[in-house]
Amino acid sequence: MTSNILPLYPTARVEAIKSEGCYIYDANGKKYVDFEAGVWASNVGHCHPRIVAAFERYSKEMLHHGYRFTNPYTNKLAAKLNELTGIANGSSVILSSGSEAVNLSITLAMHLTKRSKIAKISNSYLSAYGHGAISPNNSSVVTAEYNNRASLSKIDFSQVAAVVLETGGASIEMVKIPDNDFVNELLELGKKHGCLTIAEEVTTGMGRMGKWFGYEHYNAAVDMVVTGKGLGSGFPISAVTASEVVANQLNADPIRYAQSHQNDPIGAAIALETISIIEEEQLIQRCQAIGEYFYQKLEQLKEKHPYKVKEARGRGLMLALELYKEIDTDSIDRALFEAGYVTGYKNSTFRFLPPLTIPKEDIDQLAAYLEKLLE
Repeated sequence: MTSNILPLYPTARVEAIKSEGCYIYDANGKKYVDFEAGVWASNVGHCHPRIVAAFERYSKEMLHHGYRFTNPYTNKLAAKLNELTGIANGSSVILSSGSEAVNLSITLAMHLTKRSKIAKISNSYLSAYGHGAISPNNSSVVTAEYNNRASLSKIDFSQVAAVVLETGGASIEMVKIPDNDFVNELLELGKKHGCLTIAEEVTTGMGRMGKWFGYEHYNAAVDMVVTGKGLGSGFPISAVTASEVVANQLNADPIRYAQSHQNDPIGAAIALETISIIEEEQLIQRCQAIGEYFYQKLEQLKEKHPYKVKEARGRGLMLALELYKEIDTDSIDRALFEAGYVTGYKNSTFRFLPPLTIPKEDIDQLAAYLEKLLE
């Protein structure tokens, strides 16, 4: 198949023609179990019937309206995000992508504090571009070494606008969950020096870690929460939710930010339906239970193959299995995909972020096939 797509990341190998629930189907009808939930976005499963119905219904009403109008769906979503985050009387802006939302939250923090730096944990991936990008040319980022409390003393927090907290980076070092003491000290130092706290929940939010948001696992009082990915069940939508204090400061010291698809109605309507599905189908409670079941399956692989499996780790349905570097993990990755299992893979580590609806049977079959490959 000839491709006219710019090669900005590794070329895809297979043409998909359908996705449903936890499965993706290629042009030959082959079924793949998606242990990545797309790009960690389809938390309620691919093409959930209620999401499809919501899209059909609301797309007939209004896709877009421009700057002179508001709509009921963005206002309802903003109120719901206040409820979920616990930010009383907060305010939100609805955007399109996680990277955009992360960068806006950092821009707002820099504007309000008149500082030019942000602090993040070393295994965090914040955004594909801008203030949060991983680049030698990004002078905005100050890094706290993962779980190294001594490294915090090297940070000049007086220059830091915000501590940007991601609680389980899926991209860098593949699902390492920072310790409570480390995170709490990082946030306390930031607060002591007048830094804002931004919870970066693009991947870790919307039930992925067994709570609505990853920061809820810590003693974290946050000023802004960034959501994306699972917020739209695969539809491109993100949000920045700011505390009442931050919103009041922005009213007193405003900043202009406008783009074409800001506060669009269709994404907000789909996000509201997504939240209703998670609540009504009790997917967060399910994530806790099935996540623990999945983790135990990975731990059993480690127990059976202690010289091949280095570590199983994760929280909720954000999990990873790291093998020793001596193992031919490239072959294992190829074999998994050829057998119809879509997983993340990098640096001898396999990543699993399936939809929160993943059946136990699929977890059992994946674990059995991994067992076979390790043997």
